[in-house]
Amino acid sequence: MLRMKKVCLLCFAFVMILSVVPVVSSLLFGVEEASVSGIVSQSRISLRSGRIRTVTVTDPATGEKEVMSERDYLCGIVASQMPMEYDDEAIKAQAVASYTLMMYRRIFGTPADAQSFLSKKQLRQQWGEAFSRNQSRLRTLVNSVYGEYIAYKGEPILAAYHDFSCGMTEDGVNVWKGDFPYLKAVDSRDDVCAEDYRSTVSIAEKEFAAICSERLGVITEGKPSEWVVGCVRSNSGYVMSYTICGSTVNGQRIRNAFGLRSACFTLKYEEKTFVFDVRGSGHGVGMSKFGANLMALDGKSYREILAHYYTGTKLVH
Repeated sequence: MLRMKKVCLLCFAFVMILSVVPVVSSLLFGVEEASVSGIVSQSRISLRSGRIRTVTVTDPATGEKEVMSERDYLCGIVASQMPMEYDDEAIKAQAVASYTLMMYRRIFGTPADAQSFLSKKQLRQQWGEAFSRNQSRLRTLVNSVYGEYIAYKGEPILAAYHDFSCGMTEDGVNVWKGDFPYLKAVDSRDDVCAEDYRSTVSIAEKEFAAICSERLGVITEGKPSEWVVGCVRSNSGYVMSYTICGSTVNGQRIRNAFGLRSACFTLKYEEKTFVFDVRGSGHGVGMSKFGANLMALDGKSYREILAHYYTGTKLVH
């Protein structure tokens, strides 16, 4: 009972932080420096040791630029991803995953979504009087694992992560092209405890038809009740495809087109309305942040958390 109370409180905190996280991106700026102003992409930042790498962050609203160390930049990423109410080990796991993803992008580029970032100015607004306390704790946790990364066969991995799964994470090959032997579906059943685990999206006939045409390239014809058939699901329960008016459409495309929180959904037609019943939040690949925190509350270390969500990997420093 006590654990469930903690989970509910943490769910509420997680929802609050997700509502204020901005998305930022980077345009490459030389070898040792990246300029950030939208989706983060750091595929060409040098990995040479012994030199201080810096990141230039641009506020998309004002155009103001701020130069910071890679370590401070990592703190901003972690702060945007994890509520400070989460356990230390979960936050450390996030720091290692985010740092690994930064390394992966430098070497290989990535098909995954970008990492978000919060500046100190934004964190002051978000944390208020708790800013100094939270900032000190965050820096301590990030510093304790800084430089560690997740490796598969000696190379940094595509350390994908998401809010929480539908109860099992998704296989990476079902979301992105490529071979990701470390991004396998694993049990994350406690994700169903998330307060907003389920969500519903209702779309009227005309709007549904317009979205299909404009975003999916599918022209709807005939009876609306017969537009959508033939659902194919992965072993984890995520939609691989639906057949819409004779066209096979990828589940992730449907998710993006209709603004769904996850590709784990059912679709019904009732009273001239299409209703999506959605489970989970995010693409479902890699580490569930919510699941990581529950593992931490159960006494698991960040190393155990990362080993669970990234199959066959090792931590390297």
